[in-house]
Amino acid sequence: MAYLSPALRKLGVDHDLEPRDIERADGFDTVLCPRDLTSVQVEAWLDWADSLARDLPADAAPYACDPQTEAFNGAACAYAHRLAQWGLRLGYFADPAAANDFADALEFTLLSGIAAPALARASGHRIHPTAGDQQPAPTDRSPLYLDDHAGRAAINQILVDARARTLATATQTRLAQALDDITRAIGRSEGDNRASIRHNPALARAAAKARRFGAPDTLIARQIQLSQGATPADWSVAPAPESRATRIRAVLGERDLLSAGDPSGVLAAETALETGTLHVVFDPQDAEAIEAHNLAAKAAINIDRFFGDDGLFASEAFIDVVSLWTVALDIESATGFSANLEDSLHKAAGRPLALTLAGVGEAVMGKGLSLGDGAGIELATHLFALFQAAAVSASADLAVALGAYATFPADKAEQTDRLSQLIYQATALKGHAEIKGRTLDLIQSGLKRAKKTGLRNRQVTALYDDAELALRLGVSLGDSGTGGLLTVMETEDGAFVPTVKHCVVKGLQAISHAWGDVRPLVLGTRSLVDAPGINVATLKSKGLSEFEINRLEAAIMTASNLAEVFSIRHIDEAFIQDIWGLTEAELADPALDLLTTMGFSADERMSAEAHIFGHADPEALKLAGDAVHHLLAPLSRKAQMALRVEIEDLLDAPALSPFPVAWDQGVLEVMKIYSLAASQGLRAVAVIREDAPLDFTLDIPDVDEAPRRSDPAPLPQKESTTRVVEKIVERERSRTRLPDRRKGYIQKAGVGGHKVYIHTGEYEDGTLGEIFIDMHKEGAAFRSLMNNFAIAISIGLQYGVPLDEFVDAFVFTRFEPAGPVTGNDRVKSATSILDYIFRELAISYLDRDDLSNADPEEFNADGLGQSYFHGDAATDMEDAPSNAMPASQLISKGFARGTATDNLVVVPFARPKKADAVGSRVESDDRDERQ
Repeated sequence: MAYLSPALRKLGVDHDLEPRDIERADGFDTVLCPRDLTSVQVEAWLDWADSLARDLPADAAPYACDPQTEAFNGAACAYAHRLAQWGLRLGYFADPAAANDFADALEFTLLSGIAAPALARASGHRIHPTAGDQQPAPTDRSPLYLDDHAGRAAINQILVDARARTLATATQTRLAQALDDITRAIGRSEGDNRASIRHNPALARAAAKARRFGAPDTLIARQIQLSQGATPADWSVAPAPESRATRIRAVLGERDLLSAGDPSGVLAAETALETGTLHVVFDPQDAEAIEAHNLAAKAAINIDRFFGDDGLFASEAFIDVVSLWTVALDIESATGFSANLEDSLHKAAGRPLALTLAGVGEAVMGKGLSLGDGAGIELATHLFALFQAAAVSASADLAVALGAYATFPADKAEQTDRLSQLIYQATALKGHAEIKGRTLDLIQSGLKRAKKTGLRNRQVTALYDDAELALRLGVSLGDSGTGGLLTVMETEDGAFVPTVKHCVVKGLQAISHAWGDVRPLVLGTRSLVDAPGINVATLKSKGLSEFEINRLEAAIMTASNLAEVFSIRHIDEAFIQDIWGLTEAELADPALDLLTTMGFSADERMSAEAHIFGHADPEALKLAGDAVHHLLAPLSRKAQMALRVEIEDLLDAPALSPFPVAWDQGVLEVMKIYSLAASQGLRAVAVIREDAPLDFTLDIPDVDEAPRRSDPAPLPQKESTTRVVEKIVERERSRTRLPDRRKGYIQKAGVGGHKVYIHTGEYEDGTLGEIFIDMHKEGAAFRSLMNNFAIAISIGLQYGVPLDEFVDAFVFTRFEPAGPVTGNDRVKSATSILDYIFRELAISYLDRDDLSNADPEEFNADGLGQSYFHGDAATDMEDAPSNAMPASQLISKGFARGTATDNLVVVPFARPKKADAVGSRVESDDRDERQ
């Protein structure tokens, strides 16, 4: 096949390269790059170039490109040439001419912004593609289960490790800064004793600070020695190489339980918030797909490039690019490196790829549609279906020529069933007949070849986020939309000016709406002229001259708010001191607010900022009409989930793009996302916590340190003879039996449709002493086991085993029957019979409301509202009649669930008998008369 096909050539742009000076870690570097890229994008491409592997097969041809005339210092050409030479060596290409055609096509897509690979490893472990060595079979990797003790322990260890890394990084940074302060303290001082801790107070303070942060005295002394005459070192902590490809962990959960908000997901939610790497899945195959994603070669195709100015979609060119990059990633999978030997074995066995689409939100918006409505979802679904079909067809073609992946025979039924299901899903799609026709043709032909010779890759397509990859392509990844309406444009002098994305203008044109009407809402006027509250006239009234106002106008073009504009960078300090009388100390204060100093109110600032910089609130787009708001408003979480359900069923792996959570939200918000995702039918769900605002600080009051307690003075010792008394006390474990007549309660409930009765017995003080468990319509063996289990628990309680121990041991155990609980007002779901029983006992006898998953009704134990006594229980008991007895001796504490039994008494209604007979006769006569 011709990799650089005529259809693909039509998409090409004129590679207008220009030399540009880019600041790197070791200085400035002059780089040839496409003219339409910003310097930030060029830096990202250079970072990618630094991560490239440079190895070639022994018989490889020399480079056909000159690094002095190629983009990114020849990195694009080197990448394409390496894959072409390895492909030729491994039999992907029939001859060198086909390999060169492949390399030209690959470089063409890179420089045209059509596709880009993700960062990879330059070295590491791999199964050498040409050595032919016998390799051991990879070990099975069991997924983590939320309902398994080992799984929860592993999740907890992930959380502990993440916290340890965060703490270590923070500690290392503070220690490095403290050591740097030692160097600075010496550098700022003069004299022969500037390196003496005794004579240099600044050095002494820096050394004490370093000691507080854990630096040993030997390290401090060494730092002082090295700092004499040296410049301060750069102690910034660089990110670890592993942070470029963070490993994702999958954990299996029960869809029904998470949908109901079961607390089993709390640990996963907390770990996901702090690490951002934990994904909850509901099927073991999806857990395996996520593990394979960690090993896969990754790349993205910018689908927005395939929509022309006429709105037509170049489907044939798109299919060619998907086939091209499937081949490229398969070669990368064979020749790329892994973190360890085990990963390389799994990678060689399944040959997983992770090819994804970028620019879906931009492409849909450019058509005048939104991913939040039916028409936008329909177009996106067709694009992903064609993408999946082209990738599967390319993988089947590779299998015909080179063979299927090693474990395909075991997966054949699963893979062919999945392709058959894909045909059914593509047939059900509506609209876009041309795309649908090509999709069905590719899937059907791919299925025929897969049944005969298999597939080259266990999985090819995926949906995920990669900020670095998105930056290089200049579009968004995943399914969250366009990632905002604004981007930045770099001017000739290197300044960055905010501008609207091209897809926004195209989308507005598609719905016959003028961009000029929307521009003030999105970008603002970018001028002080006619701004409400803060404008040229009001600034002149505050004392500013034309010169200062012109400087402020120039600063507005690159700023994002008024605080950046009205600062001492744009207004001369001497001018500020003369006009407003500020001191040098006030000018040096980072919290200085010149707008407040000038006398502008918060309302004036807010209205002026919206006029100058546009409205940050997306709801302001409604001012331009409902059609504009519908097109440009960001997707809601529910709308994104609805879109993802339609898309991820078409792909090989579940969607891995996390849902953002506000920085100040906690586990409860994550549990809501888990519940919604499980009920909507998502294959996987993940969250990521957004960064806190840069100016966020805690308002911690100044608190004096607690005075240190001095040791008490020793008492004077009296002279006396010493007596040694030895007393041995042996405590015998004895059983405390229950009284013959005892309190308790009976609770009837149903767990997963199975009736269960709990009967409790209590000591006189209300503590639990025995339980009986009875179940109806169960087998004799199961009922006998439960009866004997209840006897064992009762004996343990009577020998002094705390009820807390039993609760901790049996709560959250999982086995059938399980599910919804009926007949109990405090427990509404349980993972097993034992989980329900000990939840009920813990709530009733231990006040463990944290184990309740239903809000209790607010009523007292007697059902009469407020109890008889109020206030302090001891005072109430003193005021009770002398013949009253505590209610706790008659009322079951478990039935009352710990409420209103400590301060209640029972007063007998019968009158006491009188000793004298006369009195008795009088009382008797009185009763007779009343009767």
